[in-house]
Amino acid sequence: MGCYRQTAVRRVLTVAAIGLVLAVTSPALAQAADAGKVPAAAGTAGSGSRAVCPPAPLWANTGGNDQRLIQYDTTGTALSNVPLARDYGDIAFSPDGSVLYGVDFPGGAGTATLYTINPVTGAETAGRPISGPLAALTPTTAVNGLTARRDGLLIAGSFNSSQIFLINPATGASTAFPASFPAGIVSAGDFITLDDGDVLAFGTAAAAGPSPVFRIRPDNTVIQIGTVPQTFGAAKSGGNVYAFASNGDINLLSSLPTTAGTAPLPVLTIQATGRGFYGATSAQDSGNCVVPAYTVRKSASPKGPVNEGNTITYRLTVKNTGTVAANGDLTDDLSDVLDDATLVPGSLTATTGSATVTGTTLTWTGTLAPGATAQITYRVKVNSPDTGDRTLVNYAAPTAPGGTCATARSCTVTIDVKKKPHKDCDKPGHDKPGHGDKPGHGDDDDAWADEQDRTASGR
Repeated sequence: MGCYRQTAVRRVLTVAAIGLVLAVTSPALAQAADAGKVPAAAGTAGSGSRAVCPPAPLWANTGGNDQRLIQYDTTGTALSNVPLARDYGDIAFSPDGSVLYGVDFPGGAGTATLYTINPVTGAETAGRPISGPLAALTPTTAVNGLTARRDGLLIAGSFNSSQIFLINPATGASTAFPASFPAGIVSAGDFITLDDGDVLAFGTAAAAGPSPVFRIRPDNTVIQIGTVPQTFGAAKSGGNVYAFASNGDINLLSSLPTTAGTAPLPVLTIQATGRGFYGATSAQDSGNCVVPAYTVRKSASPKGPVNEGNTITYRLTVKNTGTVAANGDLTDDLSDVLDDATLVPGSLTATTGSATVTGTTLTWTGTLAPGATAQITYRVKVNSPDTGDRTLVNYAAPTAPGGTCATARSCTVTIDVKKKPHKDCDKPGHDKPGHGDKPGHGDDDDAWADEQDRTASGR
């Protein structure tokens, strides 16, 4: 095991996914999933066509001198990147995506620990010793494959055994899975529950070289369907499988045969990261249609109408309404605001994440835990005189998967700027300067401004 790690970016892994699961993101998806549901066999969930899920982020962990938790979109663009406490042989989300697990690698002699990890910060939140036959492996447990099953159990593989295991995350107890890799093959990359109900498993037969890929059928028979570049992790998104290779490439597996074969499978490299991947996962690896969900709400104070010279405070609220950590990106178009007003320098703040203004576009990006919120605020001062269209209109648009406006109108704010009244020269008694004016009741600009200020302040 140790020799293999040294020659192949220090590690083998497996990310996850077994168990079958039904769609949970909408009534339509849930109905489609129910229609395809089949009773599960002893070790895996039953096969049957599943509704294809919308895309979800891919998560990967790196190790060695670069211990990071990185979130990618399906183009291979990094969405978030936070430090990790240690090397994990693999990571896996729970079936609903609310908990992220990791197993220490390579573990002590005959010991291993199952950790829970905060996906937003990368910090460990709890640890539980693993017991049972998996913990009894020697010289180390070397768990390098981990994924969730529909029933909540975790499927695990080890570099030191052809046997596949189940872990109860509530107790840490392990048991033998009713299927194993063929003789001479051990775990290397990961497990993924496919839309047809089979479990995709990545193995290794040598310290270097391609990874053999297997399908585990619902009756627990195992067939090899081909090979891929050496893979240390995998994740499923929108019905597609992405393999995280030992050389740092993120590969899209464009074909997954259902019949036996040993030929190389076609892959498309979507990103060459150069990183040392130890594992990968997504919230859909167990077969569930778990997707990010967040809402955006925008408000302003005062609501208007406002006077020239007034300052307006805008607030954007982003809330994660789903069960999995979400990247809640948004943009806010300020082009129809900054023709009437000026952004107050230094006023842009965010409670979390990163907010910037480039030209007339405000951009915010950040990762939120389920139920968490972020607030972005900024201020503008209405020009005096206002030579624009005297209407401030802006629209905030969610730009990451799963984003919506909280209500039909919650992303748009419109504020009018009051027009100054002109001197009325047509009324009798106003044909001469000062004629008919009472002390303290002149209609000059200063008196108008004083009156407007009193109105705005409620006096």
